[in-house]
Amino acid sequence: WIKEVNPRALVSVKVSTPTDVDMVAVGSYHAGAHIVHLDGSYGGTGAAPDIAKKNIAMPIEYAVPKVHRFLVEEGVREEMTLVASGGLRTAWDAAKAIALGADAVVIGTAELVALECVRCGACESGRGCPRGIATTDPELEKLLDLDWAAQRLINLFHSWSVQLRFILAGFGMKSVRVLVGRSDLLVHLDYD
Repeated sequence: WIKEVNPRALVSVKVSTPTDVDMVAVGSYHAGAHIVHLDGSYGGTGAAPDIAKKNIAMPIEYAVPKVHRFLVEEGVREEMTLVASGGLRTAWDAAKAIALGADAVVIGTAELVALECVRCGACESGRGCPRGIATTDPELEKLLDLDWAAQRLINLFHSWSVQLRFILAGFGMKSVRVLVGRSDLLVHLDYD
């Protein structure tokens, strides 16, 4: 429908990671999507019911390589952008997801924690976050100083940038694009 309204629109499909997520990704491609966003377990919006957050999706570490490989086998990998989220908390997690085949990552919880989220799980409670981060309550909104919050997020992303450059340098890479799909570089620490 979106492509009918605007044939030049970029279409992104966000999907959980059920066992057939590779088929969903290829189906999304054939339906006209340009981006498939995989949301693995350990993530999920604070507003999602616990039963959904804890039982629907597989870990992103299993979903990304499964979808990446299937898109390669189908010959459409270069035509799709693969985005990963769900359980990515550090720059090392982001690098791992990219090495497994993601083109990009999305974080949410790490940003909230940088803003001093206490992970109370009240995001969807009606009144919202007692820290003023995820709320529509005008009184609670006053708890969050926007200049302070902006600087905290700047610090978070700057530190991730430094850490990603360090990781790439360790592999002799100059661009994160070179890391995409390089699962051969990953080593399980238990086997090292």
